[in-house]
Amino acid sequence: MHLWTRLEHGHLHGFCDRIKKLDRTSPKDVSAFLEKNGLVPLKKFGQNFLVDGNIVEKIAQCVPMRDGNVLEIGMGLGALTGALCGRAARVVSIEIDKGLVAARAQTAGELKNLTVIEGDILKADLKALGEAYFAGQPFDVCGNLPYYITSKILLHVLQSGAPVQNLVVMVQKEVAQRLAANAGDASYGALTASCRYYADPRLLFTVSPRCFYPAPDVDSAILLLDLARGPLAVPRKSYVKTVRAAFAMRRKTLLNNLKQIAPPGEVARVLAALSIDPKSRAQDLSPEGFAAVAAGLFGDGEG
Repeated sequence: MHLWTRLEHGHLHGFCDRIKKLDRTSPKDVSAFLEKNGLVPLKKFGQNFLVDGNIVEKIAQCVPMRDGNVLEIGMGLGALTGALCGRAARVVSIEIDKGLVAARAQTAGELKNLTVIEGDILKADLKALGEAYFAGQPFDVCGNLPYYITSKILLHVLQSGAPVQNLVVMVQKEVAQRLAANAGDASYGALTASCRYYADPRLLFTVSPRCFYPAPDVDSAILLLDLARGPLAVPRKSYVKTVRAAFAMRRKTLLNNLKQIAPPGEVARVLAALSIDPKSRAQDLSPEGFAAVAAGLFGDGEG
């Protein structure tokens, strides 16, 4: 908990009585607000602020656990934060930008069920956070993820050991398509299979660049990752090792790629026992298939 600066509702009481509430759906108002407060959208934080109220509400409605607990990644200007607070029992928002945290009273208003934490999501102990703010109860995760570190954030949350039920996140459309792909699809790859160890992803809808200020250069999409089923029944390290080896060279066969991590004869035996064509390629094998291969090669060990 020492990594974070916590700002509860009460510490900011009174500021909202003296300021004009920000219209977060007006690019003109957002631009003026940022300039007035000496703030600049930072590429290093992936800051493209949602300015479409309909999209904001649509995202909030996609969070399955109504009246539950929500961890928001990146408060930004508070548009999604407010919508989440209207549906959840409690919202904890982690924001890395000190300037946006300082302006919280003007952006998020007086939201009594909101706690803002200044910090880096990638350095946060999400299991400890859940214990501290949600009493160890399950929670959903929601946010507009910086596109250049999307994979790192997703894997950080998925591997945290925290009782996360669902992730509802804004990501680059191309990444969402990759994560939601099925075996045999052209966009199915190592990232897809790695995330599928923990969750079942689903692309819900796309979002135009026009819905943001400043507008990003790419289309975005809302992705739902459902963790209800739990991890696949094989040690994570052996599963990831198998997936990475299998996708090392996409044009090579499973037999050739998996020889990096096990003797060729053993690989051939395991594939035959599972009725998997040794000439097939990684993109043809489902996450459950990778789990079976990993179990065959490494048993209950970590690989």
